[in-house]
Amino acid sequence: MKFSIKSIIFFLALTSMFACQKLEVVSPNDVASEDVFKDANGLRSALIGLYSTLQQRDYYGGYYPLIADLNSDVAKAGGYDNPALNEIADHAVTSSNIYVEQIYVALYKSITNANAIIDAADKIEDVNLTEEERKRIKGEAMAIRGMIHFDLLRMFGYHWNNASEFGIPVVTTVQGPYDIVARSTVAETYASIIKDLTDAVGLLSNAEINAKYMNLLAAKSILARVYLYEKNTAQAASLAQEVIDDGSFSLLDADNFTKIYSGRLSSESIFELSFDSQNPSFYNGTTYVREDALRSEILFIASEGLHNFFEARPGDRRSELVDFVNNDPSILPDGRTQKYRGEVAKDNPAYIIRIAELYLIAAEAKGLAGGGLSLLNTLRVNRGMNELKPADVENETAFQQFVADERLAELNFEGHRFFDLARTEKIHDVIGVDQEKGVFPIPQRELIASKEQVKQNPGF
Repeated sequence: MKFSIKSIIFFLALTSMFACQKLEVVSPNDVASEDVFKDANGLRSALIGLYSTLQQRDYYGGYYPLIADLNSDVAKAGGYDNPALNEIADHAVTSSNIYVEQIYVALYKSITNANAIIDAADKIEDVNLTEEERKRIKGEAMAIRGMIHFDLLRMFGYHWNNASEFGIPVVTTVQGPYDIVARSTVAETYASIIKDLTDAVGLLSNAEINAKYMNLLAAKSILARVYLYEKNTAQAASLAQEVIDDGSFSLLDADNFTKIYSGRLSSESIFELSFDSQNPSFYNGTTYVREDALRSEILFIASEGLHNFFEARPGDRRSELVDFVNNDPSILPDGRTQKYRGEVAKDNPAYIIRIAELYLIAAEAKGLAGGGLSLLNTLRVNRGMNELKPADVENETAFQQFVADERLAELNFEGHRFFDLARTEKIHDVIGVDQEKGVFPIPQRELIASKEQVKQNPGF
């Protein structure tokens, strides 16, 4: 990955205005990074700015999770004829795809800002900056950096194969304008991600659990997710169970769980990015059409396969979150996810990690023999489903398919399905593409900028 130090200056300057707002306040090129990090207030503002970069349209502002689901069996491209979206929906994405290019840049831009904060956190001398606050800020930035590297690995690296050379460029230092970072191996990438998240856990306090920001339980939860992908099931199960047992977050029952999406910061949200009318996300505008609007507004619609999936699951209340009835009758399928309503303010949050996923992680990692069925049944009952009896589950293979089905039912349109198919190496069976295409291509612009020191994924 090739970086410019100006990208640090640009985004960190915005933080002095508390970010997340309109950008036409001040020319960011007039503000140097040494001025941003001169005192405690600068460091605090920089952290707010880091959350702002997570909210970019091309990251958790909407496109990262939705584009990932578009490349699976969950979603189809909607609206007008959009070649760049259509090639993703057809599982034929190219290295020149504009959406993929913008996602790649957005994620590394966030890493640039995280690195600047981590680098400055230990250097700032200010009597108003306590060691406790210093540790918290550094811990949040480190956990976020680990999370972003993992999101990059899921999308652009062979995350299912720890022996593969095709990891991602891992960037853990502030870069100069001409620095180039080549790809690490998958094993090296996982090691860096795990170190960041583990170090963050050591810095964050259990006394400050606020789901609007990266917190101790969020860091542990994301680390559990990472271990699951790495196939370290013992660590994944242990951490997921620890978060569940903590009791800070809890499942909503079948009659109330849709409040996750109609409200904000429900008891299920471990880490949720908030938006507002002045700083809207792109979820509503790209997934839900107003009654008086043209269909061409919608970019992501639910697939017929998702409709058939829920039709075969009587009693599953999660089916209420996919509407195939009240849509355009002239175009089929025309399903709409109901997870991102609130079309007046368009302040739909990004659900980065929820307690339901921790039940799924723990169930999958423990397996049938390790007690995973009880965890899976807890989630099923809270979503209106019947408990699975031991006689219903023939063996471990059958149990893992039940887990996969629950993940599809629970996490559709939240950016997991494509990655799940790739990590379990079922992508060919489900969407008909070879396993080597269980990844997005490195953007062509990056290959050129890095003078081909960053190598392309096979098959692209």
